[in-house]
Amino acid sequence: MNEVLKLRVILDAKEDVFRDIEIKPEQNLEILHKVILKSFGLAEGEMSSFYKSDVDWNQGDEIPFMDMGMSKEPLPLMRDVHAGSVLSKNTPNLLFVYDFFNMWTFFVEFISEVALDESDEYPRCTYNYGATPESAPVKDFGGEAPKNDLFGDAFGEEDSEDQHFDENEDYWN
Repeated sequence: MNEVLKLRVILDAKEDVFRDIEIKPEQNLEILHKVILKSFGLAEGEMSSFYKSDVDWNQGDEIPFMDMGMSKEPLPLMRDVHAGSVLSKNTPNLLFVYDFFNMWTFFVEFISEVALDESDEYPRCTYNYGATPESAPVKDFGGEAPKNDLFGDAFGEEDSEDQHFDENEDYWN
């Protein structure tokens, strides 16, 4: 192949933080995963997944780093999926989520195909904009927080009394 994929990887944050990455179409998503972490200065070792996405960034099928056995059908793993098979002019978007406890979320967008430079190694980060924050940006999932207490109106008055555990009993009273 004489061309590589030029991608823009954007951190889902209020500030503009993104990296332009070039990768060979035959390189797999596990390699892309590693170059994203390296270019954003994130340590490896947490669970992650790519998700196929449409032009409106709706989350589609998962492509995990490893199979956790949570799906009825086996999922294709990052190491088995070539970048060029999921990113192109016709399918330009992927979502990437790293560290499911902190939810580092990235938008991966196909920009173009560019000429392969035989003297360079791929993948490579070709442009770096913005500083990666110390911790994952907080997500706003919308909606309103309960006004009165943590559970809002979920319990009636009879349910709102404090319940105490009697150590001599096997249940709450």
